[in-house]
Amino acid sequence: MIKQICKNLISALAIIVGVHLILFIALQSPTFGDPIARETQSSNDRALLASAAQRLGLIADINFAAFNLTVHANESETFILTMDSFFRLHHSNGQAIIETAVPATLGELVADLNNNPLITATINDGFAMTSSDEIALVYFGNKVTLSAEQPYHAAVLHPVSSPQRFFNSLTSLLSFDFGNDRNSRPISNTLWQRGLRSLAIAAPSFFIIFIGAFLLAVSAHGRKRLSRNLNAAAILCMSLPALLYIFIIRQTFVINLEWAPLRPYGDPVLPLFILPILITVFVGIWPEYLLMRSFIDHRMRKPFIQAARAQGIGEQRIWLRHLLPNLAGPLSQHVALNLPFLVLGSLLLETIFNIPGLGISIVEAIQNHDSNMLRAITFVVAIAFLVMQAAATLVGRYFDPRQRSEGHI
Repeated sequence: MIKQICKNLISALAIIVGVHLILFIALQSPTFGDPIARETQSSNDRALLASAAQRLGLIADINFAAFNLTVHANESETFILTMDSFFRLHHSNGQAIIETAVPATLGELVADLNNNPLITATINDGFAMTSSDEIALVYFGNKVTLSAEQPYHAAVLHPVSSPQRFFNSLTSLLSFDFGNDRNSRPISNTLWQRGLRSLAIAAPSFFIIFIGAFLLAVSAHGRKRLSRNLNAAAILCMSLPALLYIFIIRQTFVINLEWAPLRPYGDPVLPLFILPILITVFVGIWPEYLLMRSFIDHRMRKPFIQAARAQGIGEQRIWLRHLLPNLAGPLSQHVALNLPFLVLGSLLLETIFNIPGLGISIVEAIQNHDSNMLRAITFVVAIAFLVMQAAATLVGRYFDPRQRSEGHI
């Protein structure tokens, strides 16, 4: 058993590393565009660029006063400075002032610039041998506007290699240290607060749906008339969009009858969750009922049920000793597949009823290009899915002797 547990842990770790690799490629690498430009919406503000780069783990630190640059001209004149493999200084009207290849080190660049009578460049101690690739203008590829006779304090940064960034972000995720969002707020606190709100809708809704659908399926089995009526009701309710039910129930209970509050999220919070839970239950119970009906009908036709009946075992004992234990495996797998995503599935309800939960956090993160928040939410959902899958496997093993004999965990 210990060997099997170790295998499962290694398998789970491999899945986590794979999920992180996908997130890293999608959100923190230039594969789908510059992550800094995406995070800052292509801003030229070097403070904003540096903050985004540090938040994404792309740079270790930055010094905003590595060397100074002054352009000598009429004080009313302005200039545009860009730097990649070339140092380019242009007048605001487009006239080129200087354009020269960037040498290997910062000290050599300052020496080259001082050869031009229009430019005075000075370097601070300890930065003469700094690689030119570490100049912020080269790294970010942005441009700055210089005013004549006003010193420009150029920045130097220390980039982090891709393998090191991958390892750093993986260890941070495994320790549940998600860093800060683009508004410098701790992501862990946001996930905890908003996750509890989403869970306050998802958890009671799911268990009411699960128990209610199971009781309806049990009641309908063997009762043809009730079964037909419930099947017709399920098909009718499922044929209409969930948004219609939300509109009707909200209009009836909130606007017309005023039985439920319509206000911004705040204390007392309990009344704000009642209608979203009821709507979720009403919309979700019908597909669950049909699924459980199919589970029960399928198991009832199995040879072991027929053999039990042939031996004269009563229906109650068949249900308790034979059917329900055999339903535990597929039902627990069904719960494991759906429960983690149910927490994120209440986006529409959270939006309509002004409940700031995880669903809204995902939309905000996409709208604001907040890579750290998207990465954290995806990772948490992946972990929840793995935990639920492990729990479902344990439940199935407990009730299914075939899995116990094969040594599955």
